[in-house]
Amino acid sequence: MGRPSAGLVALFLVLVLAIQAGLMLGKGVLLIDAHEGDALHLIQIILRMSAGQWPHLDFTTPIGLLAFVPVSWLVSLGLGVGHAIMGGALLVAALMLPAIWWAAWSRMPTLPALLFGAFVVILITALVYGGGTPAASISMYYNRWAWAAAAIIVMLTVLPPERYSQTLDGLFLGLCLSFLALSKITFLVAFLPGVLLALVLRRQWRALAVGLITGAAVAGIVTLAAGPGFWMAYVNDLRLVASSGIRPQPGESLSVLLIGPSFLAANLVLLLAIILLRQAGRMVEGVVLLLYAPAFVYVTWQNWGNDPKWLFLLALLLLVLRPDRHVNNGLGWDVGRSMGVLALVATALIFPTLYNLTFSDLRHARLSSDGFVQVLKGDRNNDLAMKRARMFDPAGRTELTMSDPAILAQVEKTRKRPRDQLFGQPLPRCKLEMGLLAVLQQMARDLDRIPATAGKTVFATDTFSNLWLFGATRPLPGGAPWYYGGDAGMSSADFILVPLCPLTPRARSLALQRISDQADRLNLREVTRNDLFILLRRLPD
Repeated sequence: MGRPSAGLVALFLVLVLAIQAGLMLGKGVLLIDAHEGDALHLIQIILRMSAGQWPHLDFTTPIGLLAFVPVSWLVSLGLGVGHAIMGGALLVAALMLPAIWWAAWSRMPTLPALLFGAFVVILITALVYGGGTPAASISMYYNRWAWAAAAIIVMLTVLPPERYSQTLDGLFLGLCLSFLALSKITFLVAFLPGVLLALVLRRQWRALAVGLITGAAVAGIVTLAAGPGFWMAYVNDLRLVASSGIRPQPGESLSVLLIGPSFLAANLVLLLAIILLRQAGRMVEGVVLLLYAPAFVYVTWQNWGNDPKWLFLLALLLLVLRPDRHVNNGLGWDVGRSMGVLALVATALIFPTLYNLTFSDLRHARLSSDGFVQVLKGDRNNDLAMKRARMFDPAGRTELTMSDPAILAQVEKTRKRPRDQLFGQPLPRCKLEMGLLAVLQQMARDLDRIPATAGKTVFATDTFSNLWLFGATRPLPGGAPWYYGGDAGMSSADFILVPLCPLTPRARSLALQRISDQADRLNLREVTRNDLFILLRRLPD
């Protein structure tokens, strides 16, 4: 395979980004028909940040600053939320384009370079998390952005350079690692050891120094902008989530990720790839990939959907690193040919994700807006809509009560948690399944009928405390756009709202337990109750 020209790779990347931009922005509206709760989570954060608030300092979130800055900045410039979300992805892709170009041009032959470049740009700008289910969704977009940065890191550290510049290597590695630190820090923890090992094994001391300086510069800029307390607040948010009982893992267990039926083939391909690299004489590459293997599994386990996007990176690595000469291993296999076959297997395993990501923006461009409803009030926000059938058809899953005492006793033993109670009164066992927007808007209007709530803060004992998006209450200082446990502004809230059918029953249980533990200090009194919630007010001490 021949080496590409710098201009060809650059032109191709710009072309792919232009196509994605046309598909995303040409429609004029962002239509979301899956994972709407994740979209509301993002909306809360970007509106608070565009008003001057800082993650970790003004509200609680384990997701880092840079996952939201591109979108919130565009909102602050006057864009509607829908255009800002799409434009934020395009902005991130444009900013990463030089690093993508360098990783592709300096390390790969023409075809793998172009495939890699297209994959990373699409990864950043897709309108689906991955997987194999077609949908228009922005869910976990920050995971895709982190995978894009990780892809650049993997290529720069595993592949030996054909065009050499330790300064550029160090600069782009430092920037990508800084992005991971300030967006999805689990990726940084996973990939940093492999980066350090690769630089040491290849004696790239200048790259290491430039990377450290770049990372220190980014940290210094953030400290100057947000203050030194930002970092401790960030650590506290991460510690809170790590100890949370709501989502100890966002998908399958680690044992399933290692040996489960859906993942074992991928892991075996990874192990065989490491063995074949060693047999091909690629000792450094094999050792670095061996260290990245647990990183691949770890971040896949940490991300909802457990989508092993690293498989396509592995396929490209195998194609690029095939030996130029004929090499047989101890079993008589042609190592180069075996690496090519393994690359095809890895691509086949991840093909549903590749297909879904690649065509997600085209599907969205062709999606009819009929049956979608505007999410936020105002003409400025008519560029964001969700599917009416999912958002305005409230339905919950309730648990039946058995009349026979013996059967009821067995049922209670089987259930993982006791029934929630508020001041000794049992609450219904229920989980909201559909109609989230209708429920939130109705709750907000019910609150607006109570004059005392106007301009006050409300803590909801559920995943979301976002009623201020739809009514006259205001954001809760220190609140969590996505509740993981702990106080998250509860002790400073003017009102506490307890939904009778929460979106996340476990979140309600943890919040109610905290209320029970602090009942004397909170000094709560019931204001009202209806079919949707019980409203409590904090009285002066």
